[in-house]
Amino acid sequence: MRGIANFRGKTLKILMRIIRWHIGRLKGRAINPLIATFQLTNRCNLRCVMCNIPNNPETGTMPLTLFKNIAEELGGLGCCYASLSGGEILTIPGFHEYIRAAKRHIPSVNMVTNGTLLNEDAAKEIAKSGVDSVAISLDGMERTHEETRGLPGSFEKTINAIALLKRYSPGVKIVVNTVIAPWNLHELHELTEFVSLLGVLHKFQPLNPHPRFEGQMREYPDYGDMEFDREALVAFLRFLLTKKNVANSRYFLASIPQYLFQRAEGGLFDGPCTLPTFFCEFRENGLMYP
Repeated sequence: MRGIANFRGKTLKILMRIIRWHIGRLKGRAINPLIATFQLTNRCNLRCVMCNIPNNPETGTMPLTLFKNIAEELGGLGCCYASLSGGEILTIPGFHEYIRAAKRHIPSVNMVTNGTLLNEDAAKEIAKSGVDSVAISLDGMERTHEETRGLPGSFEKTINAIALLKRYSPGVKIVVNTVIAPWNLHELHELTEFVSLLGVLHKFQPLNPHPRFEGQMREYPDYGDMEFDREALVAFLRFLLTKKNVANSRYFLASIPQYLFQRAEGGLFDGPCTLPTFFCEFRENGLMYP
């Protein structure tokens, strides 16, 4: 009964904040963020081929005190959802304190991890932290995933992390995150079926090139020029519409070809971007975007 009451209370909080946001927009008032993401650290134990974050020569982690202040202010502004990631969030000692701080002010909180550092103790801390969902990255079957992530054995560690969360954090929603890229498209059908058998949700996002950092030592490829097999991509996206555990909306899935191919052809979507009206992102140094 307590779980049902907590769910209803959280849902009501989110609904009321969204209603106030829409009323404010209709009245022409300043728009406050409904969604916030935090890159709490740029430290990571992996070197994923599509990620440029670990190549930042200025490494750091957002201080907990600063995070608490930002989370409190976001809560006061009506933020409904916060996602905490890195880098790798589990490289932060006391990572669960960031989650607890966010939950005091924001109704729904997610954490993102590659899963390779998630042991039994971490799973128990996650359960006690109050986090609503954990997103774990999995970008292919064993060989493809490990080539993408740059760590032999990472596939098994990630699958084990899911098992630990299901055992020690049964109230936490588990979501597998997968990047759709040219190098894994051929086996995403197989991966989707595999994740479905794990009994968890599955979310997809298209390959998104990262910005480069001044002074970075390692070269970062220009993934914006990579070509996708359009026919294979569209067929896969149609296949995802048949899977009940896929967490993406139909609208989002339908937008992926437009995002990938119009970007490659020199244009992207029609009209101005509305993201800044409801979203903001914080980096480890405290800077906010957009």
